[in-house]
This record gives sequence, C-alpha cells and structure tokens, in this order.
Amino acid sequence: MQRRTWVPVATGIVALVFFALPAEEPLRGFLPDWVSLVLIYWTFALPARMMVGMAWSVGLVVDIVSFGLPGAYALSKAVLVYLARVLALRVRAYPLWQQTIVVLGLLGIEALILSLIDFIVSGDLTGLQRWTAVVVGALAWPVVYWILRRARHLARLGH
Repeated sequence: MQRRTWVPVATGIVALVFFALPAEEPLRGFLPDWVSLVLIYWTFALPARMMVGMAWSVGLVVDIVSFGLPGAYALSKAVLVYLARVLALRVRAYPLWQQTIVVLGLLGIEALILSLIDFIVSGDLTGLQRWTAVVVGALAWPVVYWILRRARHLARLGH
C-alpha cells in the first residue's frame, strides 16, 4: 500500500480554512487556533519531518490570512514547533490527558508571545479572549488528536 505523504499538508490547509472562517468578534476570540493544534499534532507524531522553517512559513501564511502584523504568527508558530519537537518523544508516550496539559502549556506560550508582540507594537494588552481560546484549544486537543491520528493511520504514516 502507498503512503500518502500529502495528508499533513491537507490537514494543515483544512486548519487554515477553519482559522480563516469569518466569525463575530466576541466569538472569534474564543475559537482555538486550529493551525497550532495541527502543527502540534504532526510535530508530536512526526518530529523528524516537522521543521521550524516550515512552521515559520505556515505562520507567514496565517499572518497574511489574518491581516496581522507580518511575522507575529510566523515567530509564534516557529517557537511552538521548536518546543513541540523538543518534547515530542516524551509526550508521545504520555496518556491523552497529560498530552492535553502539555498542549495547554504550548498554546499558552504561543498566546504569551502574541500578547507581547501586540503590547510592543500597540501598547495594548489583549483581553481575556486570547487566553480563553488557549483553554478551548486544550479542551479540543483530544478530538483533534483522535481525528488526525486516524488520518495518519489511514495514510500509513508511521512514527
């Protein structure tokens, strides 16, 4: 059977579409960063294939799609993937509930980076919504993990 190496890219594109879907402003701040969750999953599952430079490129695409400050998401995604790669071999052995805690920490670090960038550029600290999205993202992790794990197995992509 043939391995389908395009599956991580396809799931990343789907996550980008979910990220770009329009939502009302109060709700938008509570939605998890689907792109980050997909990057974390594939970094845990295939750490040798997930490179920081690739995460930087994905972050630039997110910067463009979100009309944000160029480089803000690029930096946060690069740091996210770097940290996930450092933790990947240990975290893969964790039960799902412990992985969820690690994902909460990773998403929190990314939110902190983005908040610091916002503060440096505009002098404003973003509201509670960004931090609520971190918690919602961690709560969504088991579902994201299950869906992407199933996709990885169907695509015959091993560790």
